[in-house]
Amino acid sequence: MLLVIDRKETTVRHVTGALRIERPDEPAKTVPIQMLGQVVVYGNPLVESAVWRALADAGVPAILVDLRGKQQTAFLGAGLATQLPVRRMQHRCADDAGKQLVMARYVVQQKLLGYSLPAQCLQSLFAADPDGVQRFQQQVTQTLAKLPDAASINSLTGLEGQVAAAWFALLGTVLAEPWGFNGRNRQPPRDPVNALLSLGYTLMLGEVRHAVLLAGFDPALGFLHQDYPGRESLPLDVLEIFRASVDAFVLGWLHNTRLDKGSFYYREAEGCRLSKGVRPLFYAAWAQFRQHCPRPFCPDGGGDWPHAGLGEIINGQVMRVRDVLKQTDLG
Repeated sequence: MLLVIDRKETTVRHVTGALRIERPDEPAKTVPIQMLGQVVVYGNPLVESAVWRALADAGVPAILVDLRGKQQTAFLGAGLATQLPVRRMQHRCADDAGKQLVMARYVVQQKLLGYSLPAQCLQSLFAADPDGVQRFQQQVTQTLAKLPDAASINSLTGLEGQVAAAWFALLGTVLAEPWGFNGRNRQPPRDPVNALLSLGYTLMLGEVRHAVLLAGFDPALGFLHQDYPGRESLPLDVLEIFRASVDAFVLGWLHNTRLDKGSFYYREAEGCRLSKGVRPLFYAAWAQFRQHCPRPFCPDGGGDWPHAGLGEIINGQVMRVRDVLKQTDLG
């Protein structure tokens, strides 16, 4: 269950095994913590400190989103796991340039494979430009073939960046009207599509970070994303693998939901934001997506795209990252 708290006058308290949600002039609601998969808090409601401890103890990740996007999103959850062998292995590979490159190459490979998901699942959206889709898929195939020859992290990020730019250019051909999308922008997002992509990536990052911590990794130490003060690089690495899944979700929601430009608001300092009245529709769709999510790439042999819970898919990919790390460390 996804719990979204987005009204300033809300008070959230912890009672035995549950959260009690109180709003003026409304009956209080009680939500069992064991039913929660993720909590998203907008703005500045009153939340008891006991709530955060209870959620951390239960392994429920929480995301604190600034209402106007002026402050960074905060991710809360349990503390670091204690699987020291995993962390030591991670540090050994990160400190070896060759092994770091192997891990970064795996991340880019999985991200590129994921681009097949929105192109295949949203054929009606791309019907106006089938040749563009074909050219993009050819570029993905050609770039995948170049990955083994990439001799540095910069070379990998260059290849990945070229495909990402081509992907957003393709989206521009089908989303320029009515959404004014002509490429990726952020901090702040300047159009509705970018506003939704940024929100989707934030929600996905919260899920990914939780899985990375549970697996025992050091979140600060990545392979594709380099060390940077105040940044958790490994969750950003794993997020790359799931960006195409978020893109598919956002594109599908835009395509299938009755929206207009009044569904969003724009301010120069804050950029484009989803309006409060429409926000519940987005989160209801995200909750469905968490329960029934397409896997980020098609299994060998083609066929239907398999679905599973988002947590299961993310945990599976994190375990594959750990397996690749073990093989790399032994090599």
